[in-house]
Amino acid sequence: MHTAPAGLSAFLSRVLVSCLEIRAVWSSADAGSRLAAASHQLIVFADRPTLLNLRRSGELHRADVEVLVVFDGDQFENAWGPQRLSGSLSRWAWRQVGDDVAYFDESKWAPSEGDMGAVVRVRRQAVLIWAAASMDALQQ
Repeated sequence: MHTAPAGLSAFLSRVLVSCLEIRAVWSSADAGSRLAAASHQLIVFADRPTLLNLRRSGELHRADVEVLVVFDGDQFENAWGPQRLSGSLSRWAWRQVGDDVAYFDESKWAPSEGDMGAVVRVRRQAVLIWAAASMDALQQ
C-alpha cells in the first residue's frame, strides 16, 4: 500500500472517520481531472449512502481534491464540485494489475482548440493508499 499524497493524510483521516463504510481509497497521482482546480483525485470504494454523506459534509469539501465514490461495484459519481460527474469503472477500463496498482482510461476533452469538441482517452495510474482490514487479517 502506498502513502497518501502530500497534504492529504489529515484530510483522508477526516473522511474515513466521517464515512465508516469506505472499503478502499485509491489516488490518481496526476489528477488532470475535469475540475480545473483539482490537483488530487481520490477514488473511494464505498456505497451510495457514503456518497450522499460526503455530499452533505460541506466541511470536507475541498476545491483541490476531486472525490469519486464507486458504489454497486462499478458506478461512480463525484462527491462535490461545480458539476455532477458520473460514469462506470468498466467504461474507464479499470484494471487492477497488482494489490495496490490499477490503470484506467479517463475520457477528457481534447486540450487544443483545433480539436474543439473532440474527446480523448488518457491512460492513468491509480495507487491504493488505504484499505479496510479484512476480518481474516483481524482474527490472526
